Amino acid sequence: MTGLKGWLLSKLKPEKSGIAWEVERETSVQDACFVVFDTETTGIDLKKDEPISIGAVKIEKLRIDLSKSFYALIKPTKSYRESIKVHGITPQDLEKAKDRREVCMEFLDYAKGCILSGYFVHLDVAMLKKLTKESCNEQPNFRTLDLLDMLERKNNIPTMEELLKSNKMPVSNLHNALEDAYMTALLLLKFLKEGRYSKVKDIPLKTL
Repeated sequence: MTGLKGWLLSKLKPEKSGIAWEVERETSVQDACFVVFDTETTGIDLKKDEPISIGAVKIEKLRIDLSKSFYALIKPTKSYRESIKVHGITPQDLEKAKDRREVCMEFLDYAKGCILSGYFVHLDVAMLKKLTKESCNEQPNFRTLDLLDMLERKNNIPTMEELLKSNKMPVSNLHNALEDAYMTALLLLKFLKEGRYSKVKDIPLKTL
C-alpha cells in the first residue's frame, strides 16, 4: 500500500471539492489507459445503498488484457437480501468478501492514472465515491468516460443488451460486475476505434 500512498501524494492534487484524478489530455488514445468498471449494489438509492462488488478490466494500447482484470466482493454493512434477485450475490458468496477499506485501496491502486469508463457510469462512480469517502477517507474527482456520450443518437437510449445486439456483439447472461465490465469494454473499444478520437482531449470526458 505504500506505493499507492506515494502515488496519491505525487499525482493527485488537492482541490476544493476533493482530489483531482490526473489524466494527461494530450496523450494519444492509443497510449491512454481506460478502466471499464461496474458495480453491484445493495439497492439503487445512491444515499442509502452501497456497493458489494466491483468488476473491472483495463484497456491499454487499445487492447483488453484479461489477466489484468479486477474483481472483488465487498463486505456489506447493511441488509442486501432484496437485491439478491438482481445481482445473484448470496450470503454464501459474501463469506469470502473482503474488508471495505481493503477493496477501496486495491481498486484505487488498480485504476490510478486511467480513465474510469462505463455505461451510465455516473451511477457506478457515485457508489465508488461513497466507498472511497467512507472507507478510505479519500474524495477523488475521477476523470470519467460514459459510453452514452459517445452515441450518435441519444433519443430512445438503448439498454446495454440492445446496444450489444445493434453492434453485432454477443450478449452474456451472467450479469455480474466483471462480465458487465468486459462487455462494456468491448463496446468502448469499438467506439474508440471507429470514432475520430486522436487524443484524450477529443474524448467526451467528465469529472465526477
